[in-house]
Amino acid sequence: STQHNPAYAAIDGGNRLLWRGNRHRLDAEVIRDSLLLLNGRLDATLGGPSVKQFVMTPGIHVTPNVDYKSFQLDDPANSRRSIYRFLFRTLPDPFMDTLDCPAGDQLVPVRSESVTSLQALALLNNPFVIRQCEHLATRITSDPQLAPQPIDALYRLALQRPPTPEERQKLQAYATHHGLANACRLVVNSNEFLFVE
Repeated sequence: STQHNPAYAAIDGGNRLLWRGNRHRLDAEVIRDSLLLLNGRLDATLGGPSVKQFVMTPGIHVTPNVDYKSFQLDDPANSRRSIYRFLFRTLPDPFMDTLDCPAGDQLVPVRSESVTSLQALALLNNPFVIRQCEHLATRITSDPQLAPQPIDALYRLALQRPPTPEERQKLQAYATHHGLANACRLVVNSNEFLFVE
């Protein structure tokens, strides 16, 4: 999506003629799977039944009670790829719903793509994200090759590049004060992690 030719930008700044790639946000499922992949907990097993990542109890009428918050974060079912998630059509997962995951109760020919403050808040405060960032921090600190330079390791794993000296200095200061897991939450909430350019 980087503009390499100012002449083309002058002719078609809106990219109607598709002379460059358009920048777009990752899908909800890709964000979720990426978090699991970063910390080495993604279950890449192919096939099999779908997994219910919620606690279901009988309801008053036909519709049961579905509780996403009570589901154990470290349950092995939480590590399955998002494509194997059981979709409860009438009660979507609030985290995935916030990230524009299509509802299972209707056909969607084109996914909506929004950028909202709720998404940033979900990526900072959702218990699933917090737990995956804790696992990522543990992965970095327990690996003898990654532990000596944790900020560099975090950038290489999450953003596929080394940090700039300024980024390293600022994030190291933040991690020293607030912990590496919280620094991981900042990086996975960055535009560079969430958008394909």
